[in-house]
Amino acid sequence: MAAERAPEVPSVPYYLVLLVPSVNHAAGGQHFAAHVKFIDEMSAANVVLLGGDFEATIEGAEAAYLLHTASRAEAEAWAANDPLVKHAVYSTKVVAWHLVGISQTAIDPSLRVG
Repeated sequence: MAAERAPEVPSVPYYLVLLVPSVNHAAGGQHFAAHVKFIDEMSAANVVLLGGDFEATIEGAEAAYLLHTASRAEAEAWAANDPLVKHAVYSTKVVAWHLVGISQTAIDPSLRVG
């Protein structure tokens, strides 16, 4: 009797960009407005799914955002253009994350658009 195989679960590649404090971390406030504008640009391009800071650091990271791009290289290119990264406030660690689903009803109403 052959072992039953688990059904394939469709997944979509996303890239988690972890933001780790870098050499110019103290200057973060000077570049935060430009960072917010950059996040708005990624949102308009349908690249960023979500983002925010952590209650406690994770693997040295203070914050992260989740990007939907065609490749890791594209995600790394987007992250490299973040003003907080360009000005060495943060460095990045990019992790592939294969999402299997997103519950639209679990999104907090205060974050919903429209």
